Amino acid sequence: MPAGRGFATAVCLVLIALVCIGIVKRLERERRLLRKLRGRLAFDALHGIPLEELTDGEREIATSLERAGVLRLDRNHCHLESVGYTAFRRKRLRLTLSGALLALALAVLVAFALLH
Repeated sequence: MPAGRGFATAVCLVLIALVCIGIVKRLERERRLLRKLRGRLAFDALHGIPLEELTDGEREIATSLERAGVLRLDRNHCHLESVGYTAFRRKRLRLTLSGALLALALAVLVAFALLH
């Protein structure tokens, strides 16, 4: 049954890759929104970006970043929370690196377990 094991290995590795791609896409959307806010110097309510200027995807990301304490969404504006933003950057970097290492280790483990 080597062909069946090879197919199972390929399926598992493709699933791992798809999950990684989904996570990377979300991180990229977060990065773009944060860059947009920093570029406009939206560090307080006075300089915030109006919500109607954000796309639906950006509003979704903004809502999740607000829950993380990175952004503040007022009635009509969105701006960065400087204290939360600094901590978020460090956490996101650690999460990205540890996630990449975990995905690599999982891919190697799956390949090794199914092929041997």
